Amino acid sequence: MNSKNFYESIGGSYEDVMQRLGNESLIERFVKMFPSDESYANLCKAMDAKDWGEVFGASHTLKGICANLSFKNLYEAASVLTEDVRSGTPAASVQDDFNKVCAEYKIVMDALKSEGAA
Repeated sequence: MNSKNFYESIGGSYEDVMQRLGNESLIERFVKMFPSDESYANLCKAMDAKDWGEVFGASHTLKGICANLSFKNLYEAASVLTEDVRSGTPAASVQDDFNKVCAEYKIVMDALKSEGAA
């Protein structure tokens, strides 16, 4: 896996994650664990059920993981969605913002697959 290329392809920050985690093998290890995280699947289920408390929890968890891994574009999309439902009542833009999370998640997963990491 070429981490620099991967981060460039997803709009992430290799420099930030390197500063946070300190070495290439640790970055690769945690990035390869990302597909097994269930927060995105939980988010999709919660959106289908219109369970705004669960949407908040799952999007907040996804946001935190993406912040730690410096997946900037997915982090930003998850952050917007988190704020959409923080009050318990969804913002009018909640579906559009969820769609943005889905699109950014797909970009990350496709990049992982092309790197042989998913």
